[in-house]
Amino acid sequence: MSKKLYIKRHLLIINHIRKKPCSFKEIEDYLEQMSYDEPLAVSKRTFERDLTEIREIYNIDIQYRRSSNTYGIEEDNIDLKTQRVIESFEIYDFLSLPDSLTEYVLLEKRKPLATEYLQELLFAIKNKYEIEITHQKFGSNSKKPTRRVHPLALKEALFRWYLVAFDPNDGQIKTFGLERISDVKILKTIYSTDKIPSMEEKFRHSYGIITDGTKPEKVVLSVLPEEINFLKSLPLHHSQKIVSEDDKECIIELFISPTYDFIMEILSMGKEITVIEPISLREKIKEILKKTLENYKIIES
Repeated sequence: MSKKLYIKRHLLIINHIRKKPCSFKEIEDYLEQMSYDEPLAVSKRTFERDLTEIREIYNIDIQYRRSSNTYGIEEDNIDLKTQRVIESFEIYDFLSLPDSLTEYVLLEKRKPLATEYLQELLFAIKNKYEIEITHQKFGSNSKKPTRRVHPLALKEALFRWYLVAFDPNDGQIKTFGLERISDVKILKTIYSTDKIPSMEEKFRHSYGIITDGTKPEKVVLSVLPEEINFLKSLPLHHSQKIVSEDDKECIIELFISPTYDFIMEILSMGKEITVIEPISLREKIKEILKKTLENYKIIES
């Protein structure tokens, strides 16, 4: 049996039991039903071995409940990292579909996420090694400069990966998009963290990756019913809270730095969201919309 089939079976078992506790017979029937290209149903002994592997690989403990003769998962035990591991395996399995099924999958055309340096950078971060990176800013056509930095963390934001690093030249924490890094050299010169500012504090009030010194402030938004369920399931910021809600609008409040990326996110929601305060942010949004309309007038004329 291929390793790919093991992964597929693990994922089917996890997701089926997450829906509700199941007996072995129910799991066996489900695996048989999902066997559209290769057989997935297994013996009780193999299933027990699967449970051990699931515990070791995914950190998910599937427990047998004797009173109901079922297997179940405590949902609260599945943390964010574990969920992302499951998602990654699911995507791998999904993209490994047989040729006969690929016509039913429509992939978005986008650049790769530049994950080839993740392991090297993580090694340097863990061991506190200085690194040299070749990095080019957006909009720059000049030769890519080489920077010597102290790598601190890897951060994901808006479907991109970034290196968070301390620049000893100016004493600032900076972010570098991995898709714009063309070379990484681990110097194995150990750096000290004594004078490095707190990363948690650096990103506490940021929306995404921009930390340009914009001061955090209370932001109040009016959200139409069409959009509020989306924002409830995927909050704009960890500080988001609902102040009031009725059938006409929902008022949410955040304490955030209203940086460029946050403003762009607000604009992307169109008429479904309105800035109530601060007035300065409200006026900035209005000015952007005004200029946008002027651009369309120029085109029409």
